[in-house]
Order: sequence, then structure tokens, then C-alpha cells
Amino acid sequence: MASRKTIAFLTGASGDWGGASRVVYTTIELLDRTRFEPLVLLPAEGPIEPRLKALGVRYVVWGELREPRSVLGHARDVAAAIRLLRAHRVDLLDVNFRFWRPAEVLAAWLLRIPIVTHYHVVNAKWGPYISLSSAIVPVSQFTADQSGPPQVPKVVVPNSVVPERFDRAHEVRESLGLAPDHVVFSFVGQIREIKGVDLFISMAHALPGESLRFLIIGECRDPAKFHGSYTEERVRAEIGADPRIRYLGYRSDVANIFRSSDVIVAPSRWGEPLGLVNLEAGAARKPMLAARDGGVPEVIVHGENGFLVERDDLDALARYASLLAGDRALREAMGARGRALVEERFGAAPVRKLERLYNALLEGESLRDTSMAAAKVVRTL
Repeated sequence: MASRKTIAFLTGASGDWGGASRVVYTTIELLDRTRFEPLVLLPAEGPIEPRLKALGVRYVVWGELREPRSVLGHARDVAAAIRLLRAHRVDLLDVNFRFWRPAEVLAAWLLRIPIVTHYHVVNAKWGPYISLSSAIVPVSQFTADQSGPPQVPKVVVPNSVVPERFDRAHEVRESLGLAPDHVVFSFVGQIREIKGVDLFISMAHALPGESLRFLIIGECRDPAKFHGSYTEERVRAEIGADPRIRYLGYRSDVANIFRSSDVIVAPSRWGEPLGLVNLEAGAARKPMLAARDGGVPEVIVHGENGFLVERDDLDALARYASLLAGDRALREAMGARGRALVEERFGAAPVRKLERLYNALLEGESLRDTSMAAAKVVRTL
């Protein structure tokens, strides 16, 4: 291709507020700018804008997805989206947000612009406009196998991380009152039942030792709006009087938390699509202790870069935690292996695969016309 192609990224977040949004902006950062020009369509003004400006990435504060309000209203929204896509000479629409019937997707389809839709979670109930996608990109084989619709081809592209981000991190142990000889286990993620925060706390209670410390990092949300979420009062009640366990709330310096930890623990129980925390732990050279849940085994190799336990197996969780706590050489070896796996499979490699998909679609190749059934995952890219 002689000229750069404009890829419009439709995202539901105007900041680095979670795994899905972090993956989108990492993809944009790693994109080959000699071949592709990113254009980000933001739902609102937000803290991601300075980062986009620093990267020299164009963006438009476009607003929330324009779902149907009425037949006439939807027609107007589609017309507005068509004008936007034409004005910015968009060649491909990359969608990173769950949708039902958004005007932006219909507009791209009417303009015959290829549409790539990402599945950051399992999508067993999909909206009508999903079928307009040229390809669906699940983050793991598990997510692909559990998601539809069957008639749209799927290309598995795992998440990417930038390992150098974790190399630039610094220790915050002193500011957290942690001694050099403390062995620190950290839970980083949503404070919800599906993430297994209760198992992490129970594991901490089950492990004796004054040199052990346990950190919980994440935002508590309203349980009425987010099912199974913890209130801060519930977290502190379950922690009880154990001074070794601390809830730190939301932290914007997650890379520093990884740098200051010895083991990262993720006892999820909901069918984790892939688990960005698993990749970030590897990038930070930390071993993972995780549940054998969803797509996690596609990242964690038991006994190499961490240990896997069955869902809700508190005894196994405590047993492997005790093993890691008492063996610094094992922690370091697993951390080194985790970093090697990230550099090999989860650094720029997924973005290069995504670019190959872009190229195929931009050159007019229809993945629906391949010899394999559309219900299967396309593995040739």
C-alpha cells in the first residue's frame, strides 16, 4: 500500500480505566505508523487526551455510541457518522466496545468500510449489527470458542503490553511501610466476587508469618450497579484485624505496585477472557498465582511462569503461596520466564497480527470466502 491507511478506533473509554481500554491504547501506541494512521473516536473528554497528543495521534471527541432512539433519529445519526467517516477518510473501523445497533457501525457498512470488532469478554448474546463485522477479534481461544455469531469469522489476537513500561516503574515499598525482607502478595483488579478477592483475603488469613504482606488494589463500586462488587466497608470487614493485609483502593501507578510486589495473585472464577494482569505480571518479572479459569491457561504455564489452581481451591492457593513465599530463587526464575514469554508472545506480536488482518481486509480479502467454515477461527493470519 502506497499511502497510510486511516484506522478509526471506536472506544468506550476516555482514559486508562481498565483492561479493555488499556489494550486499545497500547495497540495504538504499538501500531506501525508508517502504514497506518490511527484516529480515536472518544466518548467524552478525558485523561487519555494528553497521552494521545504526546503520541501525535489524532482524535475526535465524538460522544457515546449512537444507539437507536427512533427511526428518524437513527437515520440522522447514521448520516452524521457517514459524514465523520468521509471527512476523515477512514479506511477501516476498529470497534472496542459492546454494542447493539450503533449508527457508526451501520455507517461504515454502508460505505463498505471494513469493520473489525474486538471481543474483550465472552459474547454469547450479540447485537444485530455484529453480523456486519468483517471479522471478530477475540482476545483468546477460550473467548472465541464461547462467543458468536458463528457466521462471522474470528481471528484470535491476544492482548499486548509494553514491557518497557514496567522497566520504568519504581519501588513504592517505603511509602507503603513495607520492609525489604517482606514478601508481598498483591491482588490487582476489580474488587468483585467474580475476581476472587474473598479467596485472596482467605488465603492471606491462612498463611502464617510476620514477614508476609498482602495488598489489595482496585476500585470498590456500587453493588447495586455492578453485581457482586464490594463496598470498602465489606473489604475491611473481611480483612478484619490482620495488620498484614491492606486495602489501597484505586491506584494509577499500577506498574509501581507490580514492581514492589513479589507475587501477583488472581483467583478469578467467572471465565476470565485472558487476564491482562497475567501479562502485566510477566512484563514486571513477577510470578502469577492464578485460577485455571477461562483463557488464563493460554498465558500461564503451570510451573513455568506461575502456578494454576482450580477455581475456589483455597487449599491449593495457600499451598502454592507458601511455596513461593519461602523460595526467592523460584520466584525470580518464574518471573524471568514470565518476562520472556511476554516479550515473545504478548509484546508487539499481537499488534503485528492485527495489522496483517487490517491488510487482508483493506486489500479486499473476504475472510468469509475462505475454505474453512466461518464458525471456525481463522488461523492463517
